[in-house]
Amino acid sequence: MFAVYCGNGFPQSGVNRAPIVALVDPVYDCLIRLAKPDSLLNEEEVDCLVLQLHRVGEQLEKKNSRRMDQLFYLLRDGFLLQEGISSMTRLLLLEILEFRASGWTLTDTAQQYYYSEVAD
Repeated sequence: MFAVYCGNGFPQSGVNRAPIVALVDPVYDCLIRLAKPDSLLNEEEVDCLVLQLHRVGEQLEKKNSRRMDQLFYLLRDGFLLQEGISSMTRLLLLEILEFRASGWTLTDTAQQYYYSEVAD
C-alpha cells in the first residue's frame, strides 16, 4: 500500500509541478521491494508495481537512472529466472520491460498485444 500512496503522490507533490526529490528514494525502495522474488509470486503486488512504473517510472528514471537500472535488473531476472510465477505476472513483467526499453511508451501494436491478451 505504501507503493500506491507514494506512487500516486509522487507526480503531484512538489514545487512548480516538479516532484519532491526527497520522495525519490522511498518510492524506489518500495518498488524494489515489490520486485523481489517473494513479491513476484503475488499478482496483486506485481500489478501494483507495474501500475506505479507506468505512472512515475519516467520521472523516477530522470532523478536516478542507476536505481532504475537496479530495479529493472530484478524485473528482468524475475521474468527470466523466477519459478512459480503466473502467466499473467510474466505478461505484466514483459510489458513493463518493453515499456521502459521503448522510452516509456508502447507502440500501438505492442499496446494492442498486451491489452488484448489481458482481456482474453
